[in-house]
Amino acid sequence: MGHIIAHHHAYLRAELPWMDRAIARLAELNGRSNTNTLTPLKRTFGFFKRELELHLRKEEEVLFPFIRRIETAARSGAGMPRFSFGSIANPIGIMEEDHEGEKRQIGSMLDLTGGYSGSPGPAAICGALFGRLQALDADMRLHVRLEDEILFPRVRLLEGEL
Repeated sequence: MGHIIAHHHAYLRAELPWMDRAIARLAELNGRSNTNTLTPLKRTFGFFKRELELHLRKEEEVLFPFIRRIETAARSGAGMPRFSFGSIANPIGIMEEDHEGEKRQIGSMLDLTGGYSGSPGPAAICGALFGRLQALDADMRLHVRLEDEILFPRVRLLEGEL
C-alpha cells in the first residue's frame, strides 16, 4: 500500500492536472476544427480524472486503513476486526468495479487518440500529451495489477485466516 500511494497515487496527482490543462489548451487552440476528437477526449478525460481522484481518496481514507487494521490483527494474533460493511471483500469489490470503469475510460481515450498517435492539434502540445497519456496508460495497468492481482487477493486470504 505504501508503494502504491508513494509511486502510483503521487504520480497520478501530479500528472492528471497537467493532462487536464493540456487537453483544455488543445481544445481552445483548435476551436471547432477538431471536435470529433478533442471534445470527446476532453469529456472522457474529465470524467476519468474525477472518478480516479475519488477512487484514490476511497483507497487512502477508507480501504487501506481497514487493510492495515487486518494486518495489525494478524501480526498481533488478535481476532478479525469487525467492520460495518462485513467482509473486506465488499469494499475491495467496489474498488475492482472502479478499476474496470477506469480501464474502459482509458480504452476510450486510446481509441479517440488513434492509439496515442493521432493528430488532433498543434504538434508540440499533442506529442507531449499523447506521450503522457501513453505513460498514464502503462502506469494504470501496473497500478491496477498490483492491487487486483497482489494486494487484494493477499488481504482476502489474510481475512480468511483470521
